[in-house]
Amino acid sequence: MNKSISPELSLLIASCLGFGHDKSQAVDQKHLFNLLYYHQIRPVFLSYIHDNGIDISFKQRLTTDCQQIAFANLICAQELVRVSKLLTARGIETYAYKGSVWADWLYGNVGQREFGDIDVLITRDDFSDAIEVLADEAGYIADDYRKYLLETPKARERFFKTDYHIPMLRETGHSTNVLEAHWEIAYPRLLFTFPSDEWARYSETHTLLNQKLNVFQKEYQFLILLVHHGGKEQWRKLKYMADLAAYMFRYGNVTDWEKVAALAREKGIYTLVTWSLGILKGLGVPWAKEWPQQIASVETTLLLNQWEAAPQLPSNSTWPYFKHGFAIHDGFKYKSALVLEHLKYFSELQLLWHKATWYKKNS
Repeated sequence: MNKSISPELSLLIASCLGFGHDKSQAVDQKHLFNLLYYHQIRPVFLSYIHDNGIDISFKQRLTTDCQQIAFANLICAQELVRVSKLLTARGIETYAYKGSVWADWLYGNVGQREFGDIDVLITRDDFSDAIEVLADEAGYIADDYRKYLLETPKARERFFKTDYHIPMLRETGHSTNVLEAHWEIAYPRLLFTFPSDEWARYSETHTLLNQKLNVFQKEYQFLILLVHHGGKEQWRKLKYMADLAAYMFRYGNVTDWEKVAALAREKGIYTLVTWSLGILKGLGVPWAKEWPQQIASVETTLLLNQWEAAPQLPSNSTWPYFKHGFAIHDGFKYKSALVLEHLKYFSELQLLWHKATWYKKNS
C-alpha cells in the first residue's frame, strides 16, 4: 500500500479489500466521514469496524444510515422481483443486473452494497411493449423528455441508436422508486458490445427473495461489472473496487478465466480486464494461484490521489469517456471503431436539434 495516503483512506481501503489495519494510527474523524460518504461503502465499512473492534465517533449515525440502506435495498429487491414477474408474464424476457442482484451475488446480502435504483435489461425488440407494461401495470413512468423522444418517430430511432436506457419513476406516496430500463449496457459510442441477441447464450438464473431471476453467467457478468466500474466509472470510487474485490474473493477460484479472456478479446476489452485486475494487484491484494497469473501490477498512485481528493464528476463526460475508452480498447481495430462511433454520434444533428427544441419549448 502507498505510504503517502492518509490514515483515513488507508482504513477505507482496508475495509474494502479485507486488509488488517493498524489501530495505533490517529484518524481524523471528519475526513474519514467525508471520504466514507463520498465513496459509498458504508455497509462494508460498518461490517469491517464491527469485526475488527474499531471505534469511530460517528458510529451511531453510520449504524442508522446502514439500517436505512438495508431497508431501501430490500424495497428495491422486492420491486425488481415484482417488475420481472410482470414482464415475464407478458412474454417479455428481462435480465436483472447491478443494484440488488449484485449486492446479493457479490456479498450474499442485499443490504451490504450501496445503490440507488433498479436496473433491468430488455431486448430492443421487446422494449416498446415493456415500457407499456411498466407504465400501465407496474406504475413506472418515463419523464416528459423521454416520452417526447419515444413518441416522435424520427427522434425515436435516433434516440435508440445513440442512448442505452430510460429512467422511469414510480411515486408511492412515501417514496420514489427509480427504475432504469436498458436495451444496452452503455452508450453505443463507448463501444462496449454486449448485444441482446447473445444474452440468452450466457444466461442463468439467480434466486432473490425466493424468486428466480434471469441474470448472466459469472464470466459474462464479470465483464459487465468491469465495463460499468472500470470502463464507464473508471474506478473513481472505492465502492467499485470493493465490488471487484468481492467478486475475486467469492468467485475468483471458480471462474473460467480462459472464457473471460476469450470473451474480452472478442469484444476488444481485454486491456480493460488486465488493467482492472492489475489495479487490484497493485493495491496489494494477495494473488491466489487460481487467479489469472499473467496480470502485472498497475501503479496506483494517481488513482489513490483521486480517491483522496474525492473530486466531483465533470459536468460534460463526453471527452473523458472518449479518452478513457481509447486507452482501454484493444489495438487499432477497436480504437478506430471507437472513433467511428463517436463521429456517428456527433453526426446525429437532428437528434441534438430535437433535444434543443424540446428544452427551449419547456424551459
